[in-house]
Amino acid sequence: MGAEHDATISAGDIPNVAPDEDLPGGTQVGEYVIEKKLGEGGFGTVYRANHPLIGKTAAIKVLNRAMSSNHEMVARFVSEARAVNQIRHRNIIDIFAFGQLSDGRQYYIMEILEGEPFDALLERTPRLDLATALPILRPVARALDAAHEKGIVHRDLKPENIFLGKNEDGTIFPKLLDFGIAKLSGKPGDTSAKTRTGLQIGTPYFMSPEQCRGVGVDHRTDIYAFGVMIHRVLTGHLLFDGETMMDIMMKHVSVPPPAASSIAPDLPVALDAPLLAMVEKEPDKRPRTITAALDALEAAAIASGIDLGAIGGGPGGRGTSTGSTIQAQTLNKPSITELAMAPSALAPPPSKANKTPMFVGVALLACVAVGAGVFALKGGGKEPAPAHAASTQPSEKADKPVASAPVASSAPAPSVSAPPPAVVKIDVKIEGIPKTAEIFATTGSGAEVKLGVGPGTYALPKGEKSVLRVAAPGFVEKKLDVLPEQGVPLKILLVPAGKVGGGNINKDLENPF
Repeated sequence: MGAEHDATISAGDIPNVAPDEDLPGGTQVGEYVIEKKLGEGGFGTVYRANHPLIGKTAAIKVLNRAMSSNHEMVARFVSEARAVNQIRHRNIIDIFAFGQLSDGRQYYIMEILEGEPFDALLERTPRLDLATALPILRPVARALDAAHEKGIVHRDLKPENIFLGKNEDGTIFPKLLDFGIAKLSGKPGDTSAKTRTGLQIGTPYFMSPEQCRGVGVDHRTDIYAFGVMIHRVLTGHLLFDGETMMDIMMKHVSVPPPAASSIAPDLPVALDAPLLAMVEKEPDKRPRTITAALDALEAAAIASGIDLGAIGGGPGGRGTSTGSTIQAQTLNKPSITELAMAPSALAPPPSKANKTPMFVGVALLACVAVGAGVFALKGGGKEPAPAHAASTQPSEKADKPVASAPVASSAPAPSVSAPPPAVVKIDVKIEGIPKTAEIFATTGSGAEVKLGVGPGTYALPKGEKSVLRVAAPGFVEKKLDVLPEQGVPLKILLVPAGKVGGGNINKDLENPF
């Protein structure tokens, strides 16, 4: 989350200093030696480092010089290290050293993770079914409840701050990141909190009403954000969107949230109540803990006939509790910090009990400067019954005599070649692009064709994934995979050329560490 989107920091708070120089390989930072730079963002830079004596590899996050000169930012940086060490939960990233470079920049040293952030998975697969999502959500819920028991509120819960590491057996092991704006509330009446009343801190898409107002923030704001995140995971859409940060925040404060089933009709209506309970406007009406909220959602899913399988964990924590049985071949690649992740599909399995699976439509999660929205294209369809289903049922007339069938002629039947099936196309309305934008599509044939110029309605093959390429003068070219559905518009937001980092309203560092 860049400084321009954090209400605790104004332009006047950040000194105008010279750009930071990267730490070259071989630089000693505490007991570690820098190996290489992994990534950077609005707040600082992340490096890979090694302990020369014991050979331990770690990540070092260095706050940039401008932020290191800001007392508010330094306090926030230190609070993250304090928070994670007070909680000490296995599903929270471990920070084990803190210090200051000779040039005044602050840093801390933390464990290095192999895998990818949750939002990267959701960019490839915008919707997950509940059975697939639970092994990620359940450990995060427990980590947050552990933080709340210590009097610590995360206040910036979102997919970008959940890292999908992996266990030794290749299953996913989520880690909660970025307690940088955590509120260390301590005991009732404690005045040691690092934040002040009246400040709006967080990412607008996931902020609770009280967080938007800047008053009365406690652990229940994390419950609200958790509910927003589950809504996003199950429907492929954010709870609220808007043209500006203020638009989004006002909707959190005053607009009733939509039911998940109204956004994704294939979801059982029974899931609406537990999801809406998490995003109640009044904190007192939300579930007592995040684990309790997740238990209620699981119970509703089971009552609706959804087969959560062994990976669901079940109410109260049945089943797998620390890792997903989603095989992590999608994560079996260099660390995200290597910035070399290969694309892969992690599509959720269709529910065994519900014959209406979620067809995942991959849409662009376009992130631009303040005023951007995140949109996802959803799809749906009916799964045909297996061809052998009828033969597995016992015949009700098996005890009655059956007439002998006539013997078929041995003469070969005449060969009839069926005509190739006609390609059925549906109209997809494309919105949000400049009038000068050219739209190209690559379908199953592999050939790219030009659909047209500017916003409008375009024909795409039904039930077939298409790759759209959108190019406009003065904007960064975008490519996205879509599985079109009749009547569902696709909104594409292009990033202006030269915009640093795309102005992502959601992200701090491009590297999740």
